[in-house]
Amino acid sequence: MDRNDFGQLVAALRKEVFDEDGNRLTQKELANRIAAERPATALTEVVIGKIERGERANLEADSLQDLADALNLTMGERHTFFLLGIGLDHPQIHPAFASEPALLDGVLQMLADIQIPALLLDHYLDIVAVNRAVLQLYQLPSSLITQLQNLPTNLNLLTFIFSPLFQAVRAEMPADSWHRFAVGNVIYFRRVSLPYRMTPYYESLLKELRRNREFRFFWEQALYEEKL
Repeated sequence: MDRNDFGQLVAALRKEVFDEDGNRLTQKELANRIAAERPATALTEVVIGKIERGERANLEADSLQDLADALNLTMGERHTFFLLGIGLDHPQIHPAFASEPALLDGVLQMLADIQIPALLLDHYLDIVAVNRAVLQLYQLPSSLITQLQNLPTNLNLLTFIFSPLFQAVRAEMPADSWHRFAVGNVIYFRRVSLPYRMTPYYESLLKELRRNREFRFFWEQALYEEKL
């Protein structure tokens, strides 16, 4: 990821953190938070401003660690954040050896052939495709499938599982199973969406998800339960 994009990512991650009064963290507050934990840090308010504007060409490992700590990143988010911070981008982190259409065709064929429940998601956890076993597992009625197909926006997995449309399925799950299912999906969402946190689509999606009280709960729980 180039410096400009990485700077925008840092700014977006900072704005996802709130202070005790419920206000988004400013550059100064982020710098103060870092200095309180590690007084020798190089990340002053001025330096953070330069990073967010894409004016810093190189970041030391300690600085990346300081940012990850202050931004409350999960373990999965940190792994991706560090790779992006040293200049790698998606094709380098996840190299592909075929064209995108060929890869998609292959995955769709796998979904059709596989006998266990499986679905294809993008990096926002928007649902691209599901196989028949998923429909059978959750016993989704044809009327619900029609509703989902006619939605005016992309069908997002998290939007779906925290919605009334999933309530009947959830009611069949033991409470601890639902908890693990929900927090596991939020942990995965936080990790795979990290390189795209500065995009308008992600901002719109997160704003919509955060309207849901349960999503907000599991978003915070992800910080404590990632090892489960």
